[in-house]
Amino acid sequence: MKKQLFWLAALAALGGGAQAQDIYGGLGLPGLYTLGYAHPLGGKWGVRGEYATGLSWTSTGSDSGVNYSASLRSSRGGLFADWFPFGGGFRFVGGVTANDTKLEINAAGTGTATINNKSVNMAGHYFNVSLKYPTATPYLGVGYGHQVSTKGLGFYADLGLSFGRFSADVSTDLVGQAGITQADVDAQKQQMNDSLGGLRYLPSFSAGMVYRY
Repeated sequence: MKKQLFWLAALAALGGGAQAQDIYGGLGLPGLYTLGYAHPLGGKWGVRGEYATGLSWTSTGSDSGVNYSASLRSSRGGLFADWFPFGGGFRFVGGVTANDTKLEINAAGTGTATINNKSVNMAGHYFNVSLKYPTATPYLGVGYGHQVSTKGLGFYADLGLSFGRFSADVSTDLVGQAGITQADVDAQKQQMNDSLGGLRYLPSFSAGMVYRY
């Protein structure tokens, strides 16, 4: 709750005038639940702050005798500027997001793993991978809602991209087993980062209800 209040207060500080303002909530991805505050700056512009959280997923399985567990969590805050070029509800959006999006995969078991093209028995050992999205990223998108209108209930929707690149980190106790060196672990990590090179953006979507007061 502290994070939600921080992001809302950052924009609420601009809302001391008589002009109507919005509070809104919705559902979407990569944060499951969204809570936000919007403040219009005349008929063509507006500013918003929001916080989205609640996405959490876990899975377990086994592959060739190697047991794994995976967990994903995602939340983010955002500060945005809205531009209404046509005077209605359609808007272009630019801003910045502060992200906490991470996928962790932990592997152990009795099977065989391949590290930098070397096979090693996993019995009694672990190989853990953490994939993380950058903490701060620029954002571009389009949306509908938060335009200057009468007070009361309304609808909003947002679709956009945060621009950043996932990175991989590895922790393992396999160094020294079956000829595995730290250089092999580093090379495997680099292969993962290279394979993630094409993932340079994170799509997002949110839709829900607005209360204008």
